[in-house]
Amino acid sequence: MSEQAKEDLGVAIDRLDALSFSLRMPLPAQLHVDQMKLILPSLVKDMKMLYAQALGVDPWKDGP
Repeated sequence: MSEQAKEDLGVAIDRLDALSFSLRMPLPAQLHVDQMKLILPSLVKDMKMLYAQALGVDPWKDGP
């Protein structure tokens, strides 16, 4: 795994951690849901790409 891939993975983990922490904030539930809908698809895409780069296998290449 390259140093850049390690850095990218760390950033993705930090994003996920921040998202998890944000759920503890006393905000309306719909605001949390709206933010998850905005952020999670990009995070999932990034993590799938990092997985494929790290392991040389992309089990999602034929799926969504």
